[in-house]
Amino acid sequence: MNREWQRLVYATIYAVREGFIVKPVQEAIRKAIKKYKLEGTKYDKKISGIVYNVFRYQGALEKIIRDISGININELPSGLKAPLYVLAYVTQVDDRASKASKRTFKRYITRYIFTYVKDKALANKINEYIRLIYEKKWEPHTFEDKILLEYKISPQLYRALEKALGELQENIEEFLEKTAKIEYRVFRVNKLKANVDAIINYLSSYGYSVERGTYSSQAIKIKGSLGKEIIKLVETGILVPQDESSMVAAELLSPRPSSKIADLCAAPGGKTTYLAEITSHKSEIHSFEIYKDRAKRLRLLLDRTGTSDVVRIYVEDARKAPLILGNESMDYVLVDPPCSSTGALARNPDVRWRYRQEDVEKLSILQYEILSAGWKILKKNGRLLYTVCSVLPLEGEYVIKKFIEEHKDAKLIDLGKPFKKSPILPQTMRAWPHIHGTIGFFYALLEKDK
Repeated sequence: MNREWQRLVYATIYAVREGFIVKPVQEAIRKAIKKYKLEGTKYDKKISGIVYNVFRYQGALEKIIRDISGININELPSGLKAPLYVLAYVTQVDDRASKASKRTFKRYITRYIFTYVKDKALANKINEYIRLIYEKKWEPHTFEDKILLEYKISPQLYRALEKALGELQENIEEFLEKTAKIEYRVFRVNKLKANVDAIINYLSSYGYSVERGTYSSQAIKIKGSLGKEIIKLVETGILVPQDESSMVAAELLSPRPSSKIADLCAAPGGKTTYLAEITSHKSEIHSFEIYKDRAKRLRLLLDRTGTSDVVRIYVEDARKAPLILGNESMDYVLVDPPCSSTGALARNPDVRWRYRQEDVEKLSILQYEILSAGWKILKKNGRLLYTVCSVLPLEGEYVIKKFIEEHKDAKLIDLGKPFKKSPILPQTMRAWPHIHGTIGFFYALLEKDK
């Protein structure tokens, strides 16, 4: 039993350490569980829960550690940050952890430090921090403390969301409550390889709680842990991890077979592969991805889903698309540029802590530039869908407003289904976590006049 607990604690620390580098966090968790040979054990789910919560509470844990020990954890190397984060979460935040569990975590975290830190003076210093975090109880005192602990976001992000949701006439409390945890996993059934009913029946026979999606006919939702059956379906391209709000983006663009399509920010490839499926594998798709590692993930998904022969990948800045493809060369264009990801707080916990207003302002400029590039390559009468997984109007409505004002040949196509019209720009639409149970998405569909 002691050996199992040691593996549990070490695997948790390893997953958190890797989670600073590997995205999404789930990949870091899988890597840790495999390294410590805990696949399929009762500890699998426990490790996932702790690691996800460490990243959800990251800013609060930094404050707790600083208040109790006096250190700025960000000044430590990741190998030392991870065990302190884990201990602070288990001892200070996790209400379900028993005294025995907390004591066990402290014991093996201490052992971990003395095993992996060769500098004994440093190890002794870290051990003193461990003792303080374990023995002292932290309490929130300020409104900032409350935001960190209760809402699990930075005060800067809270203020930005408060302003944004006020403009969009949405309730910030309901929004934050719904983004606190993942209720189920969503997958797209690859229609080139399987049908939805067959997959639901197959997974139900293995005891999975699975149901159809609400907004896309190809979506399924699964509650609980994801076992080897689901992993195999993902690895063979039968299931594609993708939120319904992302699936709807490809469906709104609704390209016809034998058309030319550009996806300007394509990785990890959910929309690109779905566009290939929608067009019955008879389209010509040009996918741009500026980063080599993300382009590699895109190629993997294309191979898995059986769509690689209709997609050409360009490891290039999407703003170069007019030079590469030529002006007015595409029938359809999908623009899903880099954004703040504030609509995906539940699935990207690190977003809760890295918000900076100046970063969003820079992103807004980049989004406009990529949109402009997409417009140049669009044919007359062609359609372009602009979408971001952000709830900030600066990245959505205001980008489109400016674009419409400066491009007289751009006509907004009215969107009202399946989600909710934006009160700022009623022809556009938003998906909301607290209303629709999806990632937060903004959509604007444009048509180029003759």
